[in-house]
Formats: sequence, C-alpha cells, structure tokens
Amino acid sequence: MYPSNSGKNNIKMCWRKTVELLRLCNTPASIISPFPLFATSLFLISREEFHIYDISVLFAGIAVSLFSNYGSNLWNHCNDLNEDKAAGKKTILTEDISMQKTTPFIALVLYACSIFSVYYLSMELKRPIYLYFLIWAFATWWYSDNLILRKIIGFRLKDHYMGELITYATAWPTYTLGIWLIYSDLNTKGIVLAVAFFFFSMSGMLLKDLKDISGDRKAGLKTFGVSFSPSQLIQCSCYMMALFYLVMLNPLTLSLFSNGLLVMVFPFVYFLKNTAVHMYKKNWILDIGDLKAFRSIGISIQSSIVLMGLSAFL
Repeated sequence: MYPSNSGKNNIKMCWRKTVELLRLCNTPASIISPFPLFATSLFLISREEFHIYDISVLFAGIAVSLFSNYGSNLWNHCNDLNEDKAAGKKTILTEDISMQKTTPFIALVLYACSIFSVYYLSMELKRPIYLYFLIWAFATWWYSDNLILRKIIGFRLKDHYMGELITYATAWPTYTLGIWLIYSDLNTKGIVLAVAFFFFSMSGMLLKDLKDISGDRKAGLKTFGVSFSPSQLIQCSCYMMALFYLVMLNPLTLSLFSNGLLVMVFPFVYFLKNTAVHMYKKNWILDIGDLKAFRSIGISIQSSIVLMGLSAFL
C-alpha cells in the first residue's frame, strides 16, 4: 500500500512546520545555537585531561544548552507575535493560526524538559546546577512574557531598558555557571567565565535593539534603542566587548587556565581594527556603510568562543 496524496501532503506539511519551528528556535543565531559552540568550549576548558566517559557529560551540556535556548527563543517569538505582524515579518507564527495556539505549549515543554534535565544532573553530579538555571529560566521567561506574568504583574522586563539590563545582567552569568557546573565544580574558573560573559552579554544587549528602533517606538517601548542614540549604544557596546577580552586575557585568567588562551588575542585585534577603531574614527556615528564593522563583531565573537575551547589543546 502506498500513501494517498492527502497523506503525502500531510507529511509534507508536518515536515515544513517542523523545519520552520526549528528555524524560530534558532533565531536569533548565537554562540549557543544552532551550533553549540558555547557548551562545547566550556567543556573543553573545564577538563585537565580527557576520558571516554566525558563524552556523555559533553552531550548532556550540549543538550541542556540547546533545549533551553530553543525554549527561550520560541517563547520570545510567541510573545512578540503582534510586534512581528506589525513589522511585516513572515514566520510560521505570523502566518499559521494553528501554530499560534500550539507553539506556546511547545515552548513551555522545552523549558520544562531543560529544567527537569538540569535537576536530574544536579542530583547525579551533586552540584547546585538547578539553582543557577532556575534564575536564568525565570529571568528569560519574564523578559518575554506577554501572556501570563504581564497580565498579573502589569509589565514585562523587555518593555523597558532597565528590565533589559536586569535580565541580561542576571541571565548570562547564571547561565554560564549553570552550564559550567555540568562539567566542573563551582570554582574560580567558573566565576571568572561568568564575569567575562557578563560583559559579553552587555555588549550584545546594547546592539540588539538597533534594528528594531522604529518598531519599538511605535509599540511604545522604552528599550535601549529607543531611549539612547545609536552612537551611545555602539560606543558602550565596544567598551563592554573590550572588557570581555580583558577579563579573558589578563594574567589571573591565564594562570587559572593556560597561556593557550592568548590565542584569543587574534579575534580581539580583529575586533579592535574592524569595529572599535573604525567607529572611533567616525566619532561613533553610524551609517549604511558600517555593515562590515558589525559583521566583524559576529566574526570576532564566534572565533573567540571556538579558540577559547581549542586553547585547552595548546
């Protein structure tokens, strides 16, 4: 027996929806997904020597990082549905009413799966992973939530730049420590990494709203992009990124890990040359010709995370 045409169409439709849903789960792309650079690099620099059983721990960290990020991204898209429609964005959520009803449930399941997985790992490894992870989960949930908490409390963190600041300042350090604790004990190395990725998150936070300024202003939001000039945001973002590199490349950090981390000097110099110095010479004024400078930030970030992991072999 061969499947009927209607059966084939249903399979194609399910496949298309799955692919589109995965695309939303990985939007925006980051060092966490679709490629698990962050979790993999943390694993590599956490090990002083490698054993075959470490592979299962690596995959546990990757699974937690991916599923938690999928849940966070999907929840954010669900709650930004009206803004995305107003901006003319075409996604499976804006164009498929049935997915608008099921996707929040999927996001909830992804959050729940990652939390239960972290709790299980906490019990197995006897480390307080879940404490840091729960802080991250609550912060990212409230940051996006238009559907539940906003109706109770009256606001969501994403609507005001102070809420954005609180979320990013809380979420990234606790997330870093949560993933780190899957691989290692809570120690000075983990704390240094949490501080470094605090500055990393501040840099990204200041730039993320630049592309949505008009939409945020129409929606009545007081995000960083609406409340501050692009020049101020770019300048502060570059300073925060420089601090990220300085935390990773100072003598204390090198003594904790290894001198192999000095390989991160190359993306640091690339960032300084193509972004920071370039914008400084223009008095931080943004124009249409600066697309390359912003692409350079992404290149330097991704290469830095890859090299951070590879430094374990140097």
